[in-house]
Amino acid sequence: MGLLPTLAFGVDFVDGGNPDPDKVLLGKLLFHDLPVGEGGKGLGVTRSTGEDANAIHERVPRNAPPIFTLGSTQVTRMFHDGRVEVSPDFLSGFKSPAGMLLPDTLENILAVQAMFPVTSAAEMLGQGSENEVSEAAQAAGEEAACAVWNELAKRLRENDEYVALFKAAFPGEITRESDITYAHAANAIAAFEIDA
Repeated sequence: MGLLPTLAFGVDFVDGGNPDPDKVLLGKLLFHDLPVGEGGKGLGVTRSTGEDANAIHERVPRNAPPIFTLGSTQVTRMFHDGRVEVSPDFLSGFKSPAGMLLPDTLENILAVQAMFPVTSAAEMLGQGSENEVSEAAQAAGEEAACAVWNELAKRLRENDEYVALFKAAFPGEITRESDITYAHAANAIAAFEIDA
């Protein structure tokens, strides 16, 4: 889509509406790899919604929000209740449910938004001891979001194809798999959403 939104609406977009193509590719793959979350098993098109006791327990009774034009620099709040917003009062530059625990490497408000669906049991996290990510979240207490992000980063580091894509999307910043964080994934997802 590139510059079309900027020209069509006369507003500024993150990265001028033209995010790095390597980040966009990685973000596209992550965006489409994560949708079947809670209860899901496997990667990509082989991902299922689980079965028997491990099947999806609860569905969120709303549709995913649209992403069209959310890359505008004029967007300063996210979610229906505004729980994510641009704020100089936080080291990360954003007010969020994670407070001061939010990584300070997030590039824009879309990346901040991408950090939270994976922390919701009903959306993507899972229930109880259904998987190692939901187990880590329960054990971590107040730092549950950080535990989730760390577990998901471990999964990404174990996938050689993703590691190569992260290195291409974040040259100099990611030189080995141990450099990958979930914040990198959120930045890539945001790049895809800006370009979409």
